[in-house]
Amino acid sequence: MQMTVGRRLSEAIGSWLHLEFCCYRAGLFSESSLKSAVGQVLSSFPIVAKGARVHADFAHMALNPISKPGRKREVDFALVLTAAGLPKTNAQVLVEAKWANSSHCTAESIFNDFLRLAILKAADPGASCIFVLAGTHKSVAKILQDMPFQSGGIKNKGIGSVGSERRLKISKDHTSHITAFTNSIREFRDAGFTIPESFVTRSHGLHPIQSDSGTVDFQSIAWEIVSVSNSPLNLAIW
Repeated sequence: MQMTVGRRLSEAIGSWLHLEFCCYRAGLFSESSLKSAVGQVLSSFPIVAKGARVHADFAHMALNPISKPGRKREVDFALVLTAAGLPKTNAQVLVEAKWANSSHCTAESIFNDFLRLAILKAADPGASCIFVLAGTHKSVAKILQDMPFQSGGIKNKGIGSVGSERRLKISKDHTSHITAFTNSIREFRDAGFTIPESFVTRSHGLHPIQSDSGTVDFQSIAWEIVSVSNSPLNLAIW
């Protein structure tokens, strides 16, 4: 199987979690330690543009179309060539990461990250846009059973967590979409963003794979935004 950017991040982070657990350092796990590990893995990627480096809290220009006072909107990590005078775009990899055991890791905040990545993918189509989720096996499993990964119904059932590519089409016909997506959609709408009607994701599943006897305590999984629809979401109904 091809070692894609998403698979490489997922397996590296999952392996790191297991190593730290075996070294009796699981008590140090947190969202900040996860992000530190993501940054280390990204820093090992071969660069396409000479001088490109990994940057945390990167204020990509697609997230800040209008200049205004205050902190700019940021993506957790960017592997990108950046310097004074260069536009903050043309990234090689863009990553959002969430620690499953954090109180901040909600369906709404997860969808917010996916929506941010979809907007970035539309603006920076050459970038690999990745969402990473990691934490205890129980916490990750619980999150994957909820929105935005599973929304019920026969069609448009959510992002999913394994297998072939899945398209999530944002729809007000789904009660679960209204509950989990409305605040994020309105936030981006009110900030002047064009939101795609749908986007396609791909994941290679959890790493490490849970054993038959349940001996795996921590896992990681990553999704890549493969493509974004050209059709914008009808924001007037939200």
